[in-house]
Amino acid sequence: MKVWALMTHPNTIEGFGSLLKRGIGGVYHSVNEKYLQNYINEYGFRYNHRNDEKPMFKTVLEKI
Repeated sequence: MKVWALMTHPNTIEGFGSLLKRGIGGVYHSVNEKYLQNYINEYGFRYNHRNDEKPMFKTVLEKI
């Protein structure tokens, strides 16, 4: 039986951090600490679905 470990490389973390920083600075310009986790969740979703063939809007609608 094989056990696969989740491996996260520094480039993956840096890429996500860069996307988050550019997104917040470019779209929202500033964030309130109260809502910071919501912004991180949004950009986490975008990052995880960046290579999907289906439009992101349809993916969001399916989750509702």
